[in-house]
Amino acid sequence: MRILEEEIMMSEEEVIAYDFLVKKYMQILHAGFVETVINLSPPDGRFLDVGTGTGWIAIGVVKNTLGIEVTGVDLSETMLNVAEKNARGEGVQNRTRFMKGDAKGLHFEDGSFDAVFCHNMLHHLPEPDKLVSEMMRVAKKDGTIIIRDLIRHSPLVAKLHVNLLGMTYNKLMKKEYLDSILAALSETEWYDLFNKMNLKGARVTKQFVTHISMERPSERKRINYVSVPTPFYLKPFKSFYVSKL
Repeated sequence: MRILEEEIMMSEEEVIAYDFLVKKYMQILHAGFVETVINLSPPDGRFLDVGTGTGWIAIGVVKNTLGIEVTGVDLSETMLNVAEKNARGEGVQNRTRFMKGDAKGLHFEDGSFDAVFCHNMLHHLPEPDKLVSEMMRVAKKDGTIIIRDLIRHSPLVAKLHVNLLGMTYNKLMKKEYLDSILAALSETEWYDLFNKMNLKGARVTKQFVTHISMERPSERKRINYVSVPTPFYLKPFKSFYVSKL
């Protein structure tokens, strides 16, 4: 049974802990997702990052490409303020835009984006099919759609994951990680959602023991592969989170 988290992370302390957690594993989890987004998507165009948080996925996509602009939406203004600060710090503020928006009712016209993606957002929603429907609506018919999130495990296994994979986390970070796992969909629920949405041309892929994805590669996906720069000793770990073409 899912134990839902709050949809909006408002406190500055929570956001700072979240941002630190993201940066801690950015060269593994997030680099793998960024590499997946880039290589399953067109080489240019308008991209949308749903539930952008502190913006690192959007920033990563822009930093490793040319001709792509990314809009990131989130309900938390605190998150968005940090995302804008991060984008300025990375020098990509001209190709990123962050705005308040509800994933369950995106304020964009049908077929607005060449790629629409979402990372670790689904577990915040009681009705995840609404998010998927909105992403399908605002993506172009030949555009990319990628949704990746945690897999829910039993409370005992979840605590084991947190203690092993989050060995260096502080108390608040461990709590947020455990809450996220327990709020996620089980693998069976993921496949039920996939079958319900009937997203043509899509597939379900699994990333290590922690994540699972629903992916529809674009018919116009890039030809030349882009590898997100990663220290050599982390590349084997990043590869767990890069989907095959």
